[in-house]
Amino acid sequence: RLLGNPLFGAGSEDVILDTSMALAPSDIPGGSVTAPVVYVGKGSASELMHIDVSGKIAIQHVTPQAHLVFERAAAVGRARAIMERGAIAVVTMVDQPNNERVRDFSNCGGPCFNLGGRDSWFLGQVLDAAAEAGTFDSLRMQLSLQSQEHSGLDAINAVAVIPGENPETIVLNAHADAWFDGAGDNGDGLAVLLALGRHFAKPENSLDRTLVLVVSAGHHTPGLNGPRAAVSMNPDLFGNALLVFNLEHVAQRNIAPARFNFDDGYREFTADVGEAPIVVGITNSSPYLQGLFSEGVQRYGTNFMSTGSTMASGEGGGYRSAGVPIVTTMQAPPLYHTSGEVLEVVSVPGMERMARFMAYFVKEVDDAERDWIQVGQ
Repeated sequence: RLLGNPLFGAGSEDVILDTSMALAPSDIPGGSVTAPVVYVGKGSASELMHIDVSGKIAIQHVTPQAHLVFERAAAVGRARAIMERGAIAVVTMVDQPNNERVRDFSNCGGPCFNLGGRDSWFLGQVLDAAAEAGTFDSLRMQLSLQSQEHSGLDAINAVAVIPGENPETIVLNAHADAWFDGAGDNGDGLAVLLALGRHFAKPENSLDRTLVLVVSAGHHTPGLNGPRAAVSMNPDLFGNALLVFNLEHVAQRNIAPARFNFDDGYREFTADVGEAPIVVGITNSSPYLQGLFSEGVQRYGTNFMSTGSTMASGEGGGYRSAGVPIVTTMQAPPLYHTSGEVLEVVSVPGMERMARFMAYFVKEVDDAERDWIQVGQ
């Protein structure tokens, strides 16, 4: 709540910033705190050296460059530095389309809140107006927070097996839990996984090797079910694994700033016709597997990034105990972990391109020699 003050002009009143989202494990003793605000820009060390944040609510500004995960380390690290300098809370203005709620940037070292795009823009206008009027020192915010911790929850992995004549397994994974609506993370990846199951279950599309499909749970909640449990509870399947392929957010449209709104000055955002870029990780850098992705771009137009990677983040990293190569596709959409991950921002042609590529990839891997998959560069 941004508190009104007669110093700001006649009719000044409180404004509730509805998109503010408290980030775990924030806690405010007594449930509420009121304090003056201070703007710290990006919150860099060179900025903070000139700013006294002690006893104040610090406001930092993040402009995401595509995927919010790329901002996570910097934004959280700077929030922690701000808290260590004596701030009582950090509010992060996040430049996002419209007023999407933003979940990322938790573990800030104290009470930490994110604001949606329009609320951030509005707050920025207030800060500038107060500075120009010489009333900035009178700006106050009231932060209120009621939180509850849940325990004893259950989540169940789903495992489907399409037997082949060869007991060696090709494992495909997509996680099923999500923040908000989760259409892009990971509804689209899950949809592709289910389509592959239907495709390879048909006799005319049968494989020589055994195909294992895992719908994993607990991706966003450590301690619940997930890849590690799938490996430990299914030694017959993972003991014979050739590789594991993890599908995560694969077909969300790209979002970019577009036209200027002359009514209020807010820069609107629009969805592109194409999809956001998809990072590919191959843990053993197998030249054969790399070649399949290069071929996939030519055949199906999938938006894979051209640079190689050995990353196995997300659910992929949970399969390291299987001891086999892990392949991960992870898209970098701007609306990652926001309330904007709704069905309308998922590209149906993008899902089709990904499903066609995956059907090609699995069939090629099924026909390949084990050494082609297992041997890296």
